Amino acid sequence: MNVLVLGNEEDCRDYLDYARGRDFTVQFLAPPKLAAADRENWRATVADAARQAVDLSAVDDVVSFHDSYQIQLELLRAKLGLPSRDIDTLLCLADKTRFKAHPAVRDHITRHIELSPSMKAPEALEAVTAELTFPVVLKPSNGFYSAGVVKADGPKEFAKAFLQTKRVCTVLRDSSGESRMLAEEYLDGNEYAIDGMVSQGRVIPLQIHRKLPPLVGPLFHEVAYLTEPFDAEKGRDFSTLLNSVVAGVGLDDSPFHAEFRFDGRGRLRILELAPRLCGGGTTTYQQLRICTGLDAYDLLHRLGREPIDPQPLHHRVALEFDAPIERSGFLRNTAQAVDVCRKNDVTTVHLHREDGQFVLAPPLNFETVLTAYFARDTREEAEALLDVLLTDCKIETETEKSS
Repeated sequence: MNVLVLGNEEDCRDYLDYARGRDFTVQFLAPPKLAAADRENWRATVADAARQAVDLSAVDDVVSFHDSYQIQLELLRAKLGLPSRDIDTLLCLADKTRFKAHPAVRDHITRHIELSPSMKAPEALEAVTAELTFPVVLKPSNGFYSAGVVKADGPKEFAKAFLQTKRVCTVLRDSSGESRMLAEEYLDGNEYAIDGMVSQGRVIPLQIHRKLPPLVGPLFHEVAYLTEPFDAEKGRDFSTLLNSVVAGVGLDDSPFHAEFRFDGRGRLRILELAPRLCGGGTTTYQQLRICTGLDAYDLLHRLGREPIDPQPLHHRVALEFDAPIERSGFLRNTAQAVDVCRKNDVTTVHLHREDGQFVLAPPLNFETVLTAYFARDTREEAEALLDVLLTDCKIETETEKSS
């Protein structure tokens, strides 16, 4: 099979390894940006750029794991006569402001307001104080990887949080287009995520992630996912909400990654719904393989071509560890962190950045440095492993690059 991946090779190493093991031919393309005012020419813009880079007549499938490339993906798939998703649905899901305003979603979210990044902090604080109750969370409308997501417990913390999020909005403008800012009331409950597929109108949750340690702010970098196969009986509330929202926004024949929190009264709220595999494809693939024996990339290639009905082959617990960066700086001692993972029977470890490269710490980070996947038989074993990794698996940085 000849596959065109919209994205950069260095961000899709897991899929590339997968494809090489199956004798797929893989090409990569960074698609052009799309101007909102030029929608009638979007398909031609994407097709022309692709045609100049690859032989489209030889392409069997086109995929992307990148948040900002989902529109271009569907435009190109439609151009090639491949199964494609609704563009307006994807535009809704790509923008948190539009998503929260959708009739199928607005009754299942926390109270929020939109702020312009052009505001000054005192003006923004006045708007927040008038409409919301502290603590609040500030986030970019089109952000990803928890970049720029900052909690302010009260007015005293607001200015710093506002400036941190505003800075990320400025950075996002170059890669993801104009970004607005959302201020929303903080939900003081556990946070979960679900990966799954929508096939011919059927929503199929496949695995559920508990985010550890608990994300309580002020920053929300996700250090670990403790993952288990989705239990339809225990997860009835999640399924009910997903069925309502997914059908309401019109998502079909698509992977999805949905994030949730419970509020103080135990009511389930949806935070976001992304129409792609989680973690650059890697998280969904590696965690699902460990937990159930299912092949997420294979399911992705089959969506829209045939109905899918994946049945777990086994039931295990997976732990994804995303080694945190405490300070921005130049990487050092990454080999030591990899060694710690191997000594703890790592299943797969991806070192995305090397010693000497400069990386940003939360809330400004847009990338991960080291991601490791572990298989365990019980939740208790996975939680005990996380305690070890948090102590021993440290990613270090230095302010000056070593010669």
